[in-house]
Amino acid sequence: MLPIDHFLMSWRMADFGKNLSELRKARNLTQIELANLLDVQPRLLGRWERGQGKPQFDYIVKLADVLEVSIDRLVRGAEDPAADRFEIRNRKLKELCKQVDQLKPDEQDVICHFLDMAVRHERLKELVGPLARRAG
Repeated sequence: MLPIDHFLMSWRMADFGKNLSELRKARNLTQIELANLLDVQPRLLGRWERGQGKPQFDYIVKLADVLEVSIDRLVRGAEDPAADRFEIRNRKLKELCKQVDQLKPDEQDVICHFLDMAVRHERLKELVGPLARRAG
């Protein structure tokens, strides 16, 4: 396995910047909004998007998390843009997601927080369930 430094040096900055810009715009975020989420200066984010600098690895991880993509997708791009799409099969959930998408960002954050808590709770139950049965 190649070291991370080799991985980071092998990608072209212009491609990364283009990917970053496209992903940011696809999430309807301005440079200022994304910079605030990352706790960096907007001009630094602009430099990354123009290919004039590269972020440290911890910022690449944060970018991928905030933009909800894999690090590979962020750094290397995707040959198939449809690969990033996720189909919601539950009709009610799909309709609610459409409605949530129309809310203000701070209201969306609250809803995302509750969804994240629910998912984490279910994962925790899955992990603890077998342990509780063994202890009982």
